[in-house]
Amino acid sequence: MPDESLSSLQRAVWELQQRVQITETLINYCVHVDRNDPVALSELVFAEDGCFELGARYAVVGRENLQKMFAKTLAVFSATSHHLSNVRITFTGDTTAHTTAHVYAWHLTQPEGRRVDLWGRYEDQLVLGAKGWRIASRRLSAAGSDGWDKPPFQGVERLANPIDPPAPVITKR
Repeated sequence: MPDESLSSLQRAVWELQQRVQITETLINYCVHVDRNDPVALSELVFAEDGCFELGARYAVVGRENLQKMFAKTLAVFSATSHHLSNVRITFTGDTTAHTTAHVYAWHLTQPEGRRVDLWGRYEDQLVLGAKGWRIASRRLSAAGSDGWDKPPFQGVERLANPIDPPAPVITKR
């Protein structure tokens, strides 16, 4: 947590350090999911009372329940590969932050070996504690999927397409 007397340069350096640490927390989620390690995932990524929202009405709350959820969810896959991009971090205080990041998640079911792909967005609230940044709340929204009939996530927010949009003028160069 920065001291109020920090210069603007010191504050900027502190904020850059925090951005790196927050990004590492988000990447650690992917690493521990892909390693099939629910214990490390719940302890090293989520806050003690962290929550994973399942749509607008349900959530899994607390490390013990998160550990159980991840163990149950990951048990149906023989392999996964999660890829994070477009990370945006907004500090809401010295010890709190809001992030969004896009995810592409590849899954291989067992025993049949069916491929399941998901494209989506994580929206997270993070808190800074004694052991670093942890996710206090995560919401996954789905932009699309392949091999998954009805993903249990809300759709990614997207503006409606315009009705009969005008065509641009195209010139030869």
